[in-house]
Amino acid sequence: SPYWGPIKQLMFGDRVINPDERDVVRVYLNMRADDASTVPVAVKSQIDQTDKDYIKSIYLIVERNPSPTAGVFQFTPSSGRAQVETRLRFEDFSFVRAVAEMNDGKLYMSQRWVKAAGGCSAPNGKNFVPEAFLGKMKLRFDDETISYGKPNLVQLMIRHPNESALASDFDAEKVPQFVRSVKVSFDGRPVMDAQVDFSLSDNPNFRFYFNPQSKGELKIE
Repeated sequence: SPYWGPIKQLMFGDRVINPDERDVVRVYLNMRADDASTVPVAVKSQIDQTDKDYIKSIYLIVERNPSPTAGVFQFTPSSGRAQVETRLRFEDFSFVRAVAEMNDGKLYMSQRWVKAAGGCSAPNGKNFVPEAFLGKMKLRFDDETISYGKPNLVQLMIRHPNESALASDFDAEKVPQFVRSVKVSFDGRPVMDAQVDFSLSDNPNFRFYFNPQSKGELKIE
């Protein structure tokens, strides 16, 4: 791909990105999407998060989007498992790349080619969120009972238009509103810290793990 070289140089410089020979990380999504403005994606670690050996960061890149870096997700051993599921926009047919950075600095990459286009320039009108609901959040747990000492899967839903200034009906006098940061902690310990942008779809949705050892507070900012 002629697009990957400049992106790789800008984000990682001359650092070596290893092919995923250790089965460190995998990216899952449909290769042909029905709706380019809402494409589900899952990035899953293939290794456990331990104090000695863990994934520190996952870079989620939509190579041909106007803003290629859809998100940078930071993890810790408290995450239990380095995994994130969300929904993407695609402006053109593109590789999606997930680059995992280990705590020792080594980089590993998984990638998929996706046929989807027009998602970033799709009209914003259908994404309208009433002011009273802007930024409202909801959590949903996969299991009714939280298990201590093991990873628990949780879903975070945010009401937000996540506007793209490229939308065909966007008012040039406005400033686009989109989510930039999502921070998750449990009892003050970081679980996931995400820096994201409008390459995520409206009403951003995240599924991730946390690993509680005892009763405490799961906090989202």
